Amino acid sequence: MTSGRFSFPTFALTLAGALLLAPGCGGGSSQGCTDCPPMEGTYGLEWAPGTTPSACDGMTVTLPEGPLEVSRQGSELTATLDGLTLRGTLYRTYDFSLAGNSLGQQSDGGTQWPDSTVLSGRYIPAIGDGGVPRLAGEWLGNFSSTMAGNTRRCSVTRSFTAPRQ
Repeated sequence: MTSGRFSFPTFALTLAGALLLAPGCGGGSSQGCTDCPPMEGTYGLEWAPGTTPSACDGMTVTLPEGPLEVSRQGSELTATLDGLTLRGTLYRTYDFSLAGNSLGQQSDGGTQWPDSTVLSGRYIPAIGDGGVPRLAGEWLGNFSSTMAGNTRRCSVTRSFTAPRQ
């Protein structure tokens, strides 16, 4: 005999399914685009003013100079930035994320460029005649330096804009 109520397993599965379909949990902006904007191209980086965190004192910290060269296959992005390959996704909201790791070492035991880089932001289409598409977002670089057997690490975050060249 049933009382007209959901049994616990049925309710739990129904609730889990509803949560997975909610925006932000696979059904919203977290899905790659299907009708993607033409983000591919070469972009010149323009950095917002900022300072290097004190945790990086004595370490070689260099911001990428660019350009950022982006190619796109559907919603999958591949980019190069100062010789570093980045991979990521372009979302249907025009947001994007790119990430990559560096393996090059400097003579001081640190990396000239970040050990890892993450670029996240938004593609902004050209507006009006003569408008130029651009990217706007944030760059995160994780640096390390090894001296006398000790490894120091620091992270640098900087906002950027990047007009298409």
